[in-house]
Amino acid sequence: MLNYTAIDFETANGYRGSPCAVGLVRVLDGSPVDQVRWLMRPPEAVDHFDAFNTMVHGITADMVAGEPRWREVLPNILDFIGDDVVVSHNAGFDIGVVRYACAADNIGWPAMQFLCTLVLARRALSLPSYRLPFVVEALGAKIDLHHDPLADARAVVDIVDGLARANGAGDLDALAESVGVRIGRMNSGLYVGSVAKYSGGGTSRLSQAELNPDADPDGYLYGRVVVFTGALMTMTRQVAWDECARVGAVCEKSTTKRTNVLVVGDINPAVLRPGAALTKKAERAFELQDQGQDIEVMTEDDFLRCLEGRPLDLLSASGEQQEEGLPEFVPAHVRAVPPVERRAPKPPRPLRRERVPTDQHCCVEGCTNTAAFRTRKKPTWCDEHIVELQRLGGIKPLEPFTHPDDWQLTECLRCTVPAHYRFNYTLDKNRVGEPTCRACYWREWATWARGVQGEWARLEPVPYQEAKALAEENGFDYLGPLTAPSLPDDPHHTRCRRCGKISAERLGDIGFGCTCSRS
Repeated sequence: MLNYTAIDFETANGYRGSPCAVGLVRVLDGSPVDQVRWLMRPPEAVDHFDAFNTMVHGITADMVAGEPRWREVLPNILDFIGDDVVVSHNAGFDIGVVRYACAADNIGWPAMQFLCTLVLARRALSLPSYRLPFVVEALGAKIDLHHDPLADARAVVDIVDGLARANGAGDLDALAESVGVRIGRMNSGLYVGSVAKYSGGGTSRLSQAELNPDADPDGYLYGRVVVFTGALMTMTRQVAWDECARVGAVCEKSTTKRTNVLVVGDINPAVLRPGAALTKKAERAFELQDQGQDIEVMTEDDFLRCLEGRPLDLLSASGEQQEEGLPEFVPAHVRAVPPVERRAPKPPRPLRRERVPTDQHCCVEGCTNTAAFRTRKKPTWCDEHIVELQRLGGIKPLEPFTHPDDWQLTECLRCTVPAHYRFNYTLDKNRVGEPTCRACYWREWATWARGVQGEWARLEPVPYQEAKALAEENGFDYLGPLTAPSLPDDPHHTRCRRCGKISAERLGDIGFGCTCSRS
Protein backbone atom coordinates (compact mmCIF):
# COMPACT_ATOMS: atom_id res chain seq x y z
CA MET A 1 0.00 0.00 0.00
CA LEU A 2 1.07 3.58 -0.63
CA ASN A 3 1.65 4.64 2.96
CA TYR A 4 4.06 7.53 3.55
CA THR A 5 4.43 11.14 4.70
CA ALA A 6 5.14 13.92 2.20
CA ILE A 7 7.28 16.79 3.47
CA ASP A 8 8.49 20.19 2.28
CA PHE A 9 10.67 22.76 4.08
CA GLU A 10 11.23 26.47 3.49
CA THR A 11 14.43 28.05 4.78
CA ALA A 12 15.22 31.50 6.12
CA ASN A 13 18.56 32.01 4.37
CA GLY A 14 21.23 30.41 2.22
CA TYR A 15 22.29 27.95 4.96
CA ARG A 16 20.42 24.73 4.32
CA GLY A 17 19.79 24.12 8.02
CA SER A 18 17.71 27.28 8.58
CA PRO A 19 14.12 25.96 8.49
CA CYS A 20 11.38 28.53 9.00
CA ALA A 21 8.37 26.48 7.84
CA VAL A 22 7.41 22.89 7.14
CA GLY A 23 4.42 21.24 5.46
CA LEU A 24 3.51 17.59 6.13
CA VAL A 25 0.85 15.35 4.55
CA ARG A 26 0.22 11.82 5.82
CA VAL A 27 -0.97 9.33 3.19
CA LEU A 28 -2.64 5.98 3.90
CA ASP A 29 -3.37 3.58 1.05
CA GLY A 30 -2.76 6.34 -1.46
CA SER A 31 -5.13 8.91 0.09
CA PRO A 32 -4.21 11.95 2.25
CA VAL A 33 -5.62 11.54 5.77
CA ASP A 34 -3.91 14.31 7.73
CA GLN A 35 -1.88 17.44 7.07
CA VAL A 36 -0.16 20.20 9.04
CA ARG A 37 1.83 23.39 8.38
CA TRP A 38 4.13 24.76 11.08
CA LEU A 39 6.19 27.94 11.24
CA MET A 40 9.37 27.92 13.33
CA ARG A 41 12.48 29.88 14.17
CA PRO A 42 15.76 28.51 12.76
CA PRO A 43 18.57 27.42 15.10
CA GLU A 44 20.13 30.41 16.91
CA ALA A 45 23.41 30.13 15.00
CA VAL A 46 21.65 30.70 11.65
CA ASP A 47 18.68 32.79 12.75
CA HIS A 48 18.46 35.47 10.06
CA PHE A 49 16.32 35.98 6.96
CA ASP A 50 17.75 36.72 3.52
CA ALA A 51 15.72 38.96 1.23
CA PHE A 52 15.88 36.37 -1.55
CA ASN A 53 14.37 33.61 0.60
CA THR A 54 11.60 35.90 1.82
CA MET A 55 10.88 36.91 -1.77
CA VAL A 56 10.50 33.22 -2.71
CA HIS A 57 8.20 32.04 0.10
CA GLY A 58 6.91 35.27 1.70
CA ILE A 59 7.89 34.32 5.27
CA THR A 60 9.58 37.05 7.34
CA ALA A 61 11.39 37.17 10.66
CA ASP A 62 8.41 38.97 12.21
CA MET A 63 6.07 36.15 11.17
CA VAL A 64 8.06 33.55 13.13
CA ALA A 65 9.12 35.76 16.06
CA GLY A 66 6.70 34.07 18.44
CA GLU A 67 7.14 30.52 17.08
CA PRO A 68 9.19 27.73 18.72
CA ARG A 69 12.75 26.93 17.69
CA TRP A 70 13.70 24.10 15.32
CA ARG A 71 14.78 21.85 18.19
CA GLU A 72 11.32 22.23 19.76
CA VAL A 73 9.44 21.56 16.51
CA LEU A 74 11.53 18.54 15.47
CA PRO A 75 9.88 16.12 17.97
CA ASN A 76 6.45 17.13 16.63
CA ILE A 77 7.61 16.50 13.06
CA LEU A 78 8.94 13.07 14.02
CA ASP A 79 5.71 12.21 15.88
CA PHE A 80 3.68 13.13 12.79
CA ILE A 81 5.91 10.99 10.54
CA GLY A 82 5.99 7.98 12.87
CA ASP A 83 7.37 4.94 11.03
CA ASP A 84 6.50 6.28 7.57
CA VAL A 85 8.93 6.67 4.71
CA VAL A 86 9.32 10.41 4.07
CA VAL A 87 8.79 11.57 0.47
CA SER A 88 9.85 14.95 -0.90
CA HIS A 89 10.67 16.62 -4.21
CA ASN A 90 14.45 17.02 -3.97
CA ALA A 91 15.05 14.99 -0.82
CA GLY A 92 18.69 16.06 -0.91
CA PHE A 93 17.45 19.51 0.09
CA ASP A 94 14.62 18.64 2.48
CA ILE A 95 16.46 15.87 4.33
CA GLY A 96 19.50 18.14 4.18
CA VAL A 97 17.50 20.74 6.11
CA VAL A 98 17.07 18.19 8.90
CA ARG A 99 20.74 17.18 8.84
CA TYR A 100 22.18 20.69 8.79
CA ALA A 101 19.70 22.11 11.31
CA CYS A 102 20.51 19.28 13.72
CA ALA A 103 24.22 19.90 13.19
CA ALA A 104 23.73 23.60 13.93
CA ASP A 105 22.01 22.65 17.21
CA ASN A 106 24.60 19.93 17.95
CA ILE A 107 21.99 17.15 18.14
CA GLY A 108 21.94 13.78 16.41
CA TRP A 109 20.17 13.12 13.15
CA PRO A 110 16.84 11.29 13.61
CA ALA A 111 16.35 7.85 12.10
CA MET A 112 14.46 8.23 8.83
CA GLN A 113 13.86 6.56 5.48
CA PHE A 114 13.13 8.81 2.52
CA LEU A 115 12.37 8.80 -1.19
CA CYS A 116 12.96 11.60 -3.71
CA THR A 117 10.28 12.32 -6.32
CA LEU A 118 12.73 14.52 -8.23
CA VAL A 119 14.94 11.48 -8.84
CA LEU A 120 11.87 9.34 -9.60
CA ALA A 121 10.61 11.87 -12.16
CA ARG A 122 13.99 12.10 -13.88
CA ARG A 123 14.01 8.32 -14.31
CA ALA A 124 10.34 7.95 -15.30
CA LEU A 125 9.58 11.05 -17.39
CA SER A 126 11.11 13.08 -20.20
CA LEU A 127 10.51 16.77 -19.44
CA PRO A 128 12.21 20.10 -20.25
CA SER A 129 12.41 20.77 -16.51
CA TYR A 130 11.95 18.65 -13.39
CA ARG A 131 11.02 21.48 -11.07
CA LEU A 132 7.96 20.74 -8.95
CA PRO A 133 5.36 22.67 -11.03
CA PHE A 134 6.51 21.00 -14.28
CA VAL A 135 6.34 17.47 -12.88
CA VAL A 136 2.95 18.05 -11.22
CA GLU A 137 1.48 19.44 -14.45
CA ALA A 138 2.98 16.61 -16.52
CA LEU A 139 1.11 14.13 -14.32
CA GLY A 140 -2.24 15.90 -14.74
CA ALA A 141 -2.39 17.90 -11.49
CA LYS A 142 -1.55 21.48 -10.60
CA ILE A 143 -0.02 23.54 -7.81
CA ASP A 144 -1.45 26.95 -6.95
CA LEU A 145 0.89 28.22 -4.20
CA HIS A 146 4.37 27.02 -5.13
CA HIS A 147 6.78 27.56 -2.18
CA ASP A 148 4.02 27.31 0.38
CA PRO A 149 5.30 24.23 2.25
CA LEU A 150 1.91 22.57 2.65
CA ALA A 151 0.95 23.19 -0.99
CA ASP A 152 4.28 21.75 -2.10
CA ALA A 153 3.86 18.70 0.16
CA ARG A 154 0.40 18.10 -1.35
CA ALA A 155 1.99 18.39 -4.80
CA VAL A 156 4.42 15.62 -3.82
CA VAL A 157 1.39 13.42 -3.08
CA ASP A 158 0.08 14.12 -6.61
CA ILE A 159 3.45 13.13 -8.08
CA VAL A 160 3.62 9.85 -6.17
CA ASP A 161 0.04 9.06 -7.17
CA GLY A 162 0.70 9.80 -10.85
CA LEU A 163 3.98 7.86 -11.02
CA ALA A 164 2.54 4.90 -9.11
CA ARG A 165 -0.40 4.63 -11.53
CA ALA A 166 1.85 5.01 -14.56
CA ASN A 167 4.20 2.27 -13.35
CA GLY A 168 1.60 -0.04 -11.83
CA ALA A 169 3.21 0.21 -8.39
CA GLY A 170 1.21 -0.60 -5.28
CA ASP A 171 3.71 0.64 -2.70
CA LEU A 172 6.80 2.85 -2.42
CA ASP A 173 9.25 -0.05 -2.69
CA ALA A 174 7.67 -1.18 -5.94
CA LEU A 175 7.57 2.38 -7.27
CA ALA A 176 11.24 2.98 -6.48
CA GLU A 177 12.26 -0.38 -7.94
CA SER A 178 10.21 0.18 -11.12
CA VAL A 179 12.43 3.10 -12.16
CA GLY A 180 15.68 1.99 -10.54
CA VAL A 181 15.79 4.37 -7.57
CA ARG A 182 17.01 3.61 -4.07
CA ILE A 183 15.10 4.57 -0.92
CA GLY A 184 17.52 6.60 1.18
CA ARG A 185 18.08 6.32 4.90
CA MET A 186 19.48 8.39 7.73
CA ASN A 187 20.30 7.14 11.19
CA SER A 188 22.21 9.07 13.82
CA GLY A 189 25.41 9.97 11.95
CA LEU A 190 24.88 7.88 8.80
CA TYR A 191 23.34 9.22 5.58
CA VAL A 192 22.64 7.29 2.35
CA GLY A 193 20.83 9.33 -0.30
CA SER A 194 17.79 8.46 -2.38
CA VAL A 195 19.46 8.24 -5.77
CA ALA A 196 19.34 6.30 -9.01
CA LYS A 197 21.00 2.90 -8.83
CA TYR A 198 24.08 2.57 -10.98
CA SER A 199 27.25 0.55 -10.96
CA GLY A 200 30.58 2.18 -10.53
CA GLY A 201 33.74 1.75 -8.65
CA GLY A 202 37.42 2.25 -8.69
CA THR A 203 40.01 2.37 -5.96
CA SER A 204 42.13 5.32 -5.06
CA ARG A 205 45.89 4.94 -5.00
CA LEU A 206 47.28 6.60 -1.91
CA SER A 207 51.00 6.76 -1.30
CA GLN A 208 52.76 7.24 2.02
CA ALA A 209 55.25 10.11 1.82
CA GLU A 210 58.58 9.94 3.61
CA LEU A 211 58.25 11.03 7.22
CA ASN A 212 59.63 14.49 7.94
CA PRO A 213 62.85 14.04 9.92
CA ASP A 214 62.43 17.54 11.39
CA ALA A 215 58.87 16.96 12.62
CA ASP A 216 58.22 18.18 16.17
CA PRO A 217 58.34 15.13 18.49
CA ASP A 218 56.00 16.99 20.87
CA GLY A 219 53.36 17.38 18.12
CA TYR A 220 50.01 15.80 18.90
CA LEU A 221 50.11 13.39 15.92
CA TYR A 222 53.86 12.64 15.98
CA GLY A 223 54.55 8.90 15.89
CA ARG A 224 50.88 7.96 15.61
CA VAL A 225 49.12 5.79 13.02
CA VAL A 226 46.24 7.73 11.43
CA VAL A 227 43.27 6.44 9.41
CA PHE A 228 40.68 8.55 7.56
CA THR A 229 37.03 7.75 6.89
CA GLY A 230 34.46 9.88 5.04
CA ALA A 231 35.07 12.75 2.63
CA LEU A 232 37.18 15.66 3.90
CA MET A 233 36.01 19.21 3.18
CA THR A 234 39.36 20.97 3.30
CA MET A 235 41.82 18.73 1.45
CA THR A 236 42.08 15.57 -0.63
CA ARG A 237 42.87 12.28 1.07
CA GLN A 238 46.36 12.27 -0.47
CA VAL A 239 47.10 15.78 0.81
CA ALA A 240 45.89 14.66 4.25
CA TRP A 241 48.33 11.73 4.11
CA ASP A 242 51.14 14.09 3.08
CA GLU A 243 50.28 16.45 5.94
CA CYS A 244 50.48 13.57 8.39
CA ALA A 245 53.94 12.69 7.09
CA ARG A 246 54.95 16.34 7.58
CA VAL A 247 54.09 16.16 11.28
CA GLY A 248 55.62 12.71 11.74
CA ALA A 249 52.50 10.51 11.56
CA VAL A 250 51.99 7.32 9.51
CA CYS A 251 48.77 6.80 7.52
CA GLU A 252 47.01 3.52 6.81
CA LYS A 253 43.82 2.69 4.90
CA SER A 254 42.06 0.45 7.43
CA THR A 255 41.41 0.59 11.17
CA THR A 256 43.58 -2.05 12.83
CA LYS A 257 45.21 -2.76 16.18
CA ARG A 258 48.01 -0.40 15.09
CA THR A 259 45.65 2.57 14.65
CA ASN A 260 45.97 5.44 17.15
CA VAL A 261 43.80 8.10 15.48
CA LEU A 262 40.70 7.88 13.27
CA VAL A 263 39.75 11.14 11.51
CA VAL A 264 36.07 11.22 10.58
CA GLY A 265 34.92 13.46 7.71
CA ASP A 266 31.39 14.26 6.46
CA ILE A 267 29.69 12.94 9.60
CA ASN A 268 27.62 14.87 12.14
CA PRO A 269 30.07 15.52 15.02
CA ALA A 270 27.15 15.62 17.46
CA VAL A 271 26.87 11.82 17.25
CA LEU A 272 30.58 11.00 17.31
CA ARG A 273 30.36 8.60 20.23
CA PRO A 274 30.36 4.84 20.90
CA GLY A 275 27.25 3.05 19.72
CA ALA A 276 26.51 5.50 16.92
CA ALA A 277 25.72 4.11 13.47
CA LEU A 278 28.78 5.36 11.58
CA THR A 279 31.14 3.95 8.96
CA LYS A 280 32.73 0.52 9.26
CA LYS A 281 36.07 2.12 10.11
CA ALA A 282 34.48 4.15 12.90
CA GLU A 283 32.59 1.16 14.27
CA ARG A 284 35.83 -0.82 14.29
CA ALA A 285 37.58 2.03 16.12
CA PHE A 286 34.98 2.02 18.89
CA GLU A 287 35.27 -1.78 19.15
CA LEU A 288 39.03 -1.43 19.61
CA GLN A 289 38.46 1.26 22.23
CA ASP A 290 36.22 -1.14 24.15
CA GLN A 291 39.01 -3.72 23.98
CA GLY A 292 41.38 -1.27 25.66
CA GLN A 293 43.26 0.02 22.60
CA ASP A 294 44.53 3.61 22.80
CA ILE A 295 42.70 4.95 19.74
CA GLU A 296 41.19 8.40 19.42
CA VAL A 297 38.30 9.33 17.10
CA MET A 298 38.39 12.99 16.03
CA THR A 299 36.60 15.30 13.62
CA GLU A 300 38.19 17.00 10.64
CA ASP A 301 38.26 20.25 12.61
CA ASP A 302 40.24 18.52 15.39
CA PHE A 303 42.66 17.15 12.79
CA LEU A 304 43.24 20.61 11.32
CA ARG A 305 44.04 22.04 14.73
CA CYS A 306 46.55 19.24 15.31
CA LEU A 307 48.26 20.05 12.01
CA GLU A 308 48.49 23.72 13.00
CA GLY A 309 50.01 22.87 16.36
CA ARG A 310 47.05 24.21 18.33
CA PRO A 311 46.05 22.44 21.57
CA LEU A 312 43.24 19.94 21.26
CA ASP A 313 41.15 21.22 24.17
CA LEU A 314 38.07 19.15 23.46
CA LEU A 315 36.61 19.57 26.93
CA SER A 316 35.84 22.68 28.90
CA ALA A 317 36.19 22.88 32.68
CA SER A 318 32.60 21.73 33.07
CA GLY A 319 33.25 18.60 30.99
CA GLU A 320 30.97 19.75 28.19
CA GLN A 321 32.25 19.49 24.65
CA GLN A 322 32.98 22.94 23.25
CA GLU A 323 31.10 24.01 20.15
CA GLU A 324 33.21 23.91 17.02
CA GLY A 325 32.19 25.20 13.61
CA LEU A 326 32.32 22.83 10.68
CA PRO A 327 35.45 23.24 8.52
CA GLU A 328 34.92 25.79 5.78
CA PHE A 329 34.40 24.13 2.41
CA VAL A 330 37.44 24.32 0.14
CA PRO A 331 37.09 23.99 -3.69
CA ALA A 332 38.62 20.89 -5.29
CA HIS A 333 41.41 22.77 -7.05
CA VAL A 334 42.50 24.18 -3.68
CA ARG A 335 42.08 20.95 -1.68
CA ALA A 336 44.78 19.36 -3.84
CA VAL A 337 47.30 21.99 -2.65
CA PRO A 338 49.06 21.49 0.72
CA PRO A 339 47.70 24.00 3.29
CA VAL A 340 51.11 25.67 3.78
CA GLU A 341 51.23 26.54 0.07
CA ARG A 342 47.75 28.05 -0.12
CA ARG A 343 47.12 31.75 -0.32
CA ALA A 344 44.59 33.22 2.07
CA PRO A 345 41.29 33.41 0.14
CA LYS A 346 39.70 36.77 -0.36
CA PRO A 347 36.08 37.10 0.72
CA PRO A 348 33.72 36.83 -2.26
CA ARG A 349 32.55 40.06 -3.79
CA PRO A 350 28.83 40.60 -3.12
CA LEU A 351 26.63 39.74 -6.08
CA ARG A 352 24.79 43.06 -5.75
CA ARG A 353 25.36 46.54 -4.39
CA GLU A 354 23.11 49.31 -3.17
CA ARG A 355 21.34 51.15 -5.97
CA VAL A 356 22.63 54.69 -6.53
CA PRO A 357 19.93 57.30 -7.32
CA THR A 358 20.44 59.44 -10.43
CA ASP A 359 18.77 62.42 -12.06
CA GLN A 360 19.53 61.14 -15.59
CA HIS A 361 16.71 60.16 -17.93
CA CYS A 362 16.11 56.98 -19.91
CA CYS A 363 17.86 57.05 -23.30
CA VAL A 364 14.83 55.66 -25.16
CA GLU A 365 13.39 58.41 -27.37
CA GLY A 366 10.21 59.84 -25.94
CA CYS A 367 10.66 58.22 -22.51
CA THR A 368 10.70 60.70 -19.61
CA ASN A 369 11.32 58.15 -16.85
CA THR A 370 14.30 58.46 -14.54
CA ALA A 371 17.17 56.15 -15.45
CA ALA A 372 17.93 53.16 -13.21
CA PHE A 373 21.69 53.86 -13.21
CA ARG A 374 24.00 56.74 -14.00
CA THR A 375 26.52 56.76 -16.82
CA ARG A 376 28.77 59.23 -18.60
CA LYS A 377 29.06 58.00 -22.18
CA LYS A 378 27.03 54.79 -22.46
CA PRO A 379 23.24 54.52 -22.80
CA THR A 380 21.13 54.20 -19.67
CA TRP A 381 17.57 52.98 -19.29
CA CYS A 382 14.68 53.18 -16.85
CA ASP A 383 13.49 50.08 -15.01
CA GLU A 384 10.65 49.53 -17.50
CA HIS A 385 12.94 49.48 -20.53
CA ILE A 386 15.55 47.34 -18.70
CA VAL A 387 12.88 44.68 -18.20
CA GLU A 388 11.96 45.04 -21.88
CA LEU A 389 15.59 44.45 -22.93
CA GLN A 390 15.80 41.44 -20.63
CA ARG A 391 12.64 40.01 -22.16
CA LEU A 392 14.23 40.49 -25.57
CA GLY A 393 17.04 38.29 -24.23
CA GLY A 394 14.52 35.67 -23.13
CA ILE A 395 14.58 36.26 -19.35
CA LYS A 396 12.54 38.03 -16.68
CA PRO A 397 13.94 39.49 -13.42
CA LEU A 398 13.19 37.84 -10.08
CA GLU A 399 14.71 40.66 -8.02
CA PRO A 400 15.07 44.44 -8.46
CA PHE A 401 17.72 45.92 -10.75
CA THR A 402 20.71 47.60 -9.05
CA HIS A 403 23.58 48.06 -11.54
CA PRO A 404 24.52 46.74 -15.03
CA ASP A 405 27.54 44.88 -13.61
CA ASP A 406 25.67 43.33 -10.66
CA TRP A 407 24.37 39.78 -10.70
CA GLN A 408 20.57 39.76 -10.88
CA LEU A 409 18.50 36.63 -10.35
CA THR A 410 16.33 35.95 -13.41
CA GLU A 411 14.13 33.22 -14.86
CA CYS A 412 14.23 32.00 -18.44
CA LEU A 413 10.95 32.66 -20.27
CA ARG A 414 11.45 29.49 -22.30
CA CYS A 415 12.72 26.80 -19.89
CA THR A 416 11.98 28.58 -16.53
CA VAL A 417 15.47 27.84 -15.14
CA PRO A 418 16.47 30.53 -12.61
CA ALA A 419 20.03 31.88 -12.80
CA HIS A 420 22.07 35.02 -12.11
CA TYR A 421 23.10 37.22 -15.05
CA ARG A 422 24.59 40.70 -15.41
CA PHE A 423 22.49 43.17 -17.41
CA ASN A 424 25.58 44.05 -19.46
CA TYR A 425 25.86 40.36 -20.37
CA THR A 426 22.27 40.38 -21.63
CA LEU A 427 23.00 43.47 -23.73
CA ASP A 428 26.03 41.73 -25.29
CA LYS A 429 24.00 38.64 -26.12
CA ASN A 430 21.15 40.71 -27.54
CA ARG A 431 23.57 42.36 -29.97
CA VAL A 432 24.52 38.99 -31.47
CA GLY A 433 20.99 37.54 -31.33
CA GLU A 434 21.88 34.93 -28.70
CA PRO A 435 19.67 34.05 -25.71
CA THR A 436 20.90 35.09 -22.27
CA CYS A 437 19.89 31.77 -20.69
CA ARG A 438 22.89 29.45 -20.62
CA ALA A 439 20.66 26.44 -19.96
CA CYS A 440 18.96 26.96 -23.33
CA TYR A 441 22.22 27.83 -25.08
CA TRP A 442 24.20 24.80 -23.87
CA ARG A 443 21.31 22.40 -24.48
CA GLU A 444 21.15 23.50 -28.13
CA TRP A 445 24.94 23.61 -28.48
CA ALA A 446 25.34 20.07 -27.09
CA THR A 447 22.66 18.73 -29.46
CA TRP A 448 24.40 20.46 -32.41
CA ALA A 449 27.81 19.12 -31.33
CA ARG A 450 26.52 15.54 -31.10
CA GLY A 451 25.05 15.88 -34.59
CA VAL A 452 28.41 17.05 -35.95
CA GLN A 453 30.26 14.20 -34.19
CA GLY A 454 27.87 11.62 -35.61
CA GLU A 455 28.77 8.06 -34.64
CA TRP A 456 31.70 9.36 -32.57
CA ALA A 457 29.44 11.34 -30.25
CA ARG A 458 29.49 10.32 -26.58
CA LEU A 459 25.97 9.21 -25.66
CA GLU A 460 26.54 7.56 -22.29
CA PRO A 461 24.33 9.32 -19.67
CA VAL A 462 26.21 11.12 -16.92
CA PRO A 463 25.30 9.50 -13.54
CA TYR A 464 23.54 11.91 -11.23
CA GLN A 465 25.87 11.10 -8.32
CA GLU A 466 28.93 11.67 -10.49
CA ALA A 467 27.73 15.14 -11.55
CA LYS A 468 26.71 15.97 -7.98
CA ALA A 469 30.10 14.89 -6.61
CA LEU A 470 31.95 17.02 -9.18
CA ALA A 471 29.85 20.08 -8.34
CA GLU A 472 30.32 19.67 -4.61
CA GLU A 473 34.06 19.08 -4.96
CA ASN A 474 34.31 22.45 -6.69
CA GLY A 475 32.33 24.48 -4.18
CA PHE A 476 28.78 24.24 -5.53
CA ASP A 477 25.46 22.98 -4.28
CA TYR A 478 24.19 20.70 -7.04
CA LEU A 479 20.66 21.68 -8.09
CA GLY A 480 20.39 19.00 -10.75
CA PRO A 481 20.88 18.23 -14.45
CA LEU A 482 19.02 20.35 -16.98
CA THR A 483 18.40 17.62 -19.56
CA ALA A 484 16.98 14.10 -19.50
CA PRO A 485 18.92 12.02 -20.03
CA SER A 486 21.94 14.10 -19.03
CA LEU A 487 24.60 13.53 -21.68
CA PRO A 488 28.18 14.83 -21.91
CA ASP A 489 28.27 18.59 -22.70
CA ASP A 490 24.71 19.09 -21.44
CA PRO A 491 24.21 21.83 -18.81
CA HIS A 492 23.75 21.40 -15.06
CA HIS A 493 22.20 23.68 -12.43
CA THR A 494 24.45 24.83 -9.54
CA ARG A 495 24.69 27.39 -6.74
CA CYS A 496 28.06 28.63 -5.46
CA ARG A 497 28.48 28.00 -1.74
CA ARG A 498 30.66 31.10 -1.30
CA CYS A 499 28.83 33.85 -3.16
CA GLY A 500 25.41 32.26 -3.77
CA LYS A 501 25.41 32.71 -7.55
CA ILE A 502 23.07 30.32 -9.39
CA SER A 503 24.31 29.16 -12.79
CA ALA A 504 23.64 26.76 -15.66
CA GLU A 505 26.97 25.31 -16.81
CA ARG A 506 28.59 22.28 -18.37
CA LEU A 507 30.52 19.90 -16.13
CA GLY A 508 33.80 21.01 -17.69
CA ASP A 509 33.11 24.61 -16.65
CA ILE A 510 31.94 23.53 -13.19
CA GLY A 511 35.34 21.88 -12.74
CA PHE A 512 37.00 25.31 -12.76
CA GLY A 513 34.96 26.44 -9.74
CA CYS A 514 33.04 29.69 -9.43
CA THR A 515 34.62 32.92 -10.66
CA CYS A 516 34.47 34.21 -7.09
CA SER A 517 37.01 31.61 -5.89
CA ARG A 518 39.32 31.02 -8.86
CA SER A 519 41.86 33.48 -7.50
